[in-house]
Amino acid sequence: MRTVVISQPTYLPWTGYFRIMKEADVYVFLDNVQFEQRSWQSRNRIKSVEKFIWLSIPTHHNIQSMINEVEIDNSKSWNRQHLAAIKNSYGKAPYFKDYFPFFKSVYESEWTELVLLNIQLIKYFASQLGASPVFVRSSKLGLEGKRSSLLLDICKMFGADRYVSSIGAKDYMETDGAQAIFENEGIKIDFIEVKLFNYPQLFGEFIPDLSIIDFLFNCGPYSSKMLFDKDTAIFEGPNRE
Repeated sequence: MRTVVISQPTYLPWTGYFRIMKEADVYVFLDNVQFEQRSWQSRNRIKSVEKFIWLSIPTHHNIQSMINEVEIDNSKSWNRQHLAAIKNSYGKAPYFKDYFPFFKSVYESEWTELVLLNIQLIKYFASQLGASPVFVRSSKLGLEGKRSSLLLDICKMFGADRYVSSIGAKDYMETDGAQAIFENEGIKIDFIEVKLFNYPQLFGEFIPDLSIIDFLFNCGPYSSKMLFDKDTAIFEGPNRE
């Protein structure tokens, strides 16, 4: 069975992003859809002494910009600010020394395209967790469909017989009648709901749904086993209660 997963390239994604990725033989970065300001595409949260803080990337874009068209606004010192925030938040974490050199090299480089920065980070996190699908950008495929029809065309291009998505996409795919059109092409749809689980964190009470970096700095080589445990995900098909 060949499984395709399709998802937008977000900034410093949460742990569930990689639990879904683990299902993929082919992982497609959906980067030719509309950019949304103040979304996960350009920001995320890390834990700090004062509960949590947002790391946001300033961008140049307009209301019709696709994700792959968004440029980073380097007139602001966002990269130095993000690196300092990561160091201040995780300098005393058990596995800080294992991962910080990577972040230092990333944030000391100059990035102009948001999508390239996000993909660079995501591929690194995937490698540390042991997820190794074939990575592809949808903007390079020459497909022009929308919503579920675009997802179907991507799956067909890669010979998929299974498509896995976040549970968050279930409603709009059912509105599009995705179950019937995917089944007609011999493609099974599975939606994943990633279950919350606690892990050791700094600074007191546990906060869920932070960036994956919180998980890695605190759990290091144990992260993969914890995240990919069979009890961290619930699978659902279309129209299943």
